[in-house]
Amino acid sequence: MTLSSIMHAWFQRRSRQNEQWRRDVAAQHLGSVNQLASLSDAELIATSPSIQNVTHQMEMDRRLKVAIVDLTTETIAARKSSDKTAARLVWLTVVLVVLTAALVALTVVLAVRK
Repeated sequence: MTLSSIMHAWFQRRSRQNEQWRRDVAAQHLGSVNQLASLSDAELIATSPSIQNVTHQMEMDRRLKVAIVDLTTETIAARKSSDKTAARLVWLTVVLVVLTAALVALTVVLAVRK
């Protein structure tokens, strides 16, 4: 074997080892994220590291964004429901005003006849 083939083989082996190491690190990060995602909010806050971990903070931010979206959705649904109810009340008020005017008119007609 020549020196160049030995060096070439060593670089290939080193490249495969580096690639395996990168896959292992990526799998470890994924496992860490999945572990954080499986924790309840109280557990996530209680296990907050003293030196903030980026994935820990990202999980807390993700949960906050989900909670904000859920709350916004509920607020929009409540507003639409209250708007619909308010419109119904306006129409009921109009109907009551018309019926009251009709009742007053009929009372005046009966009073004039007597």
